[in-house]
Amino acid sequence: MEFERLQELYNRCNPDEPLSPGDARNVDIDQRGVRGAHWTNKLARQIELSRTPVCQLFTGLRGTGKSTEIQRLAERLSDPKRRNLLTVLIDADDVLDLTVEIDISDVLALILQHTERAVLAAEGGDAADALTDGPLGRLWAWLSRTDVEIGKFTAGVDVGSKAGVAGAKAGLDLNLKTNPTVRQRVREIVAKHLSTFVRFVHDELRELEWRARKLGRAGVVILFDSLEKLRGTSLTWKPVLESAERIFSSGAPYLQLPVHVLYTIPPALARRMVEPVSFLPMIKVRDVEGRLHPEGVEVIAELVRKRIDEAALEEIFGKAALRDRIRAIALWSGGYPREIVRLLQTLLELEAFPVDGKTLERELYRAGNAYRSIVYDSGAIPWLATVNRTKRLITSNDQEREAADHLLQNNVILRYLNDDEWVDLHPSVAGMQELAGPAPDAKDAAVESGA
Repeated sequence: MEFERLQELYNRCNPDEPLSPGDARNVDIDQRGVRGAHWTNKLARQIELSRTPVCQLFTGLRGTGKSTEIQRLAERLSDPKRRNLLTVLIDADDVLDLTVEIDISDVLALILQHTERAVLAAEGGDAADALTDGPLGRLWAWLSRTDVEIGKFTAGVDVGSKAGVAGAKAGLDLNLKTNPTVRQRVREIVAKHLSTFVRFVHDELRELEWRARKLGRAGVVILFDSLEKLRGTSLTWKPVLESAERIFSSGAPYLQLPVHVLYTIPPALARRMVEPVSFLPMIKVRDVEGRLHPEGVEVIAELVRKRIDEAALEEIFGKAALRDRIRAIALWSGGYPREIVRLLQTLLELEAFPVDGKTLERELYRAGNAYRSIVYDSGAIPWLATVNRTKRLITSNDQEREAADHLLQNNVILRYLNDDEWVDLHPSVAGMQELAGPAPDAKDAAVESGA
């Protein structure tokens, strides 16, 4: 294969690149019923039907297509022929440091900022230059009146002038992400005046929704994506997760707004919540009894062909073995889309094609080493063996709860949906001798498929 062609295919298989619904590589997975529901419909219906503001929580492992579903949801809710809402889409990755603890003030200040910008844009104004007497300007003025010292942290900006207020507003999200001093100061102010702050944000959002309605919209809906990526570092993941639990648990009372809102949350939090959390499951390649689910394998084959055309696939895997090679990849992945794309990229790094069965088996095993290392480090092998056997995520003590959080966040435990929800271990882990589980390991999956 020519180098330029190989390079093109390699970059088409970037596992960290989220796809828009209109991307030619995107597969509408839910048309085939392999994730237990049509997820755009599931998320949209409550918002479409409710006459009062809805607060929804949504999660899923990174790389399962969650952001694509949220973009589909935004398109549907903003459709003038349907709900006709002004949609505010916020990507936490762009505006927050997701390696540190999160606070109510971070989320609400950013919601106010982005909603103001969306309304201004809809009105024909400049969304990048929010009005000095707008909601965010009033928020900054309130913070400055409450603590005069905070203005000093906006370097070179006179917050008493119109230009200064505009400059402070324009940089607020940047400061919250990159300036821990400003972030901490804002948090301290809000903590002392939480009720006043929340009431202020709600009043401003009501005004912004009124302005959206004047434009002919049915209201405002806020979609706050990528908060599920809150994970900290190897040393801070636990306090970061606990900070998210503090603001999202017990019905997220301070995050319920006078407009419709959907938040993504870390997957590990879903099992701790009393209120419903929509959890985007994996593509089902096996059922809860371990039986093959052909429809799921077919969807994965379609996903592969959207990334790499048929002629290139035949060159990479060999025409006669192509079907079996894709099947082996599907079974090894556990139906995890990002793993499939990541593995394709890894295989494209090889120097010799076609990839034979032994080479594929070796690469599958190597890719599984990262998961097995996480299991060994967790110190929870006996409990994980129970999960492997029962397909249920049941914890009875703090050690097991901590292990569940860690293994969910690191994709060792995968979630599925049939008529009922169930979990399974990543196939590269399920076959470990220490777990004595019935699921096949990578080698068995390759052999079973004829690789």
